[in-house]
Amino acid sequence: MKKSILFLSLILALAMVLPVAAAGPAKASVFLLISGSLGDKGFNDSARASLQLINQKFGDRVTVKYTELGSDAAKYAPALEDAGAEGYSVVLCSNNFNSAVQEVAARYPKTLYVMYDGWITADIGNVYSIQYKNNEAGYLAGVLAGFFTKAQGDARLNKENIIGFVGGRDITGINDFFVGYIAGAQKVNPAVKIIYNYVNSFTDTAKAKDQALIQYKTYKADVIYHAAGRAGLGVFDAAVETGSYAIGVDTNQAALFGSEPAKANLILTSTEKRVDLTLFQAVSRFMEGEKLGGQKVYIGAAEGAIVYAPFNKAVPAAMQKDLEKVQDDIKAGTVKIPSAFTMTADEINKMRDAVNAAKN
Repeated sequence: MKKSILFLSLILALAMVLPVAAAGPAKASVFLLISGSLGDKGFNDSARASLQLINQKFGDRVTVKYTELGSDAAKYAPALEDAGAEGYSVVLCSNNFNSAVQEVAARYPKTLYVMYDGWITADIGNVYSIQYKNNEAGYLAGVLAGFFTKAQGDARLNKENIIGFVGGRDITGINDFFVGYIAGAQKVNPAVKIIYNYVNSFTDTAKAKDQALIQYKTYKADVIYHAAGRAGLGVFDAAVETGSYAIGVDTNQAALFGSEPAKANLILTSTEKRVDLTLFQAVSRFMEGEKLGGQKVYIGAAEGAIVYAPFNKAVPAAMQKDLEKVQDDIKAGTVKIPSAFTMTADEINKMRDAVNAAKN
């Protein structure tokens, strides 16, 4: 009898000190607000793909919805307001909504606002913000481009030691890709030069194509990497027109052109930013009862958020092994990569000028 009482006492004591797993909601609703539009075959399309993953896992426990708001920032705060007023459990939006989230979120504490690709400036208890290590993605692309421009035996490559970069805008988030790109290329090819342009748009494919054509034709860039959203699709059009190589961004962009093999075959790889997986994981954790509000996280290769897409057959097997080793080293934290988020404007300018093919 005494043993039974003692055993019961131990069980009760453990129950008091061990954490109890929080119960998640039985049902939830998720609303994805898209700045810009779908069809970019990259960032926005990857965000929408998260809704499919959520549906596959949770079925009718979670209802999902998305809307495209275009580039008119005046629509963002009202859209967030409406989502909160309608009682959505989780609202997903990109860093383009940063100001709007700060304006609206606190008024709807029962809604979790998940903002991706940037950190919320203020500390708000129902906002979970995710910053990606874009510099790691740029570094991966730079290592490949740096290797390729000095490679031999490929008729598409010229004797010039020049690679290209097309960015959406001259802003910190895009320059984070670029400084990583410069660092990766210089790591394997110290003599490399880079010709670069900013589209000043994430949708103007025609302008991006024109810039890429100049990089390919005038400056003899062997490979161009873009971080320009939908506008960056113009780089692939220029690659086809000139028979040159390109590197995609955010999703496996070669796989998106299955009906256009001439284009797909010129995309050496893409640096994937797994927005789809990131948002799926955030909603999954919410459904498991985890409190995400108030957190700001910084994720990259170590978390599986930044990876190479499958390589094109044009990338030699030996080079692929070297590239995979670089990716593993980044995951292990043994590679130091500069970040535009911790650099001054003068430091970024100095880094760009040092490799600028238009000046050197």
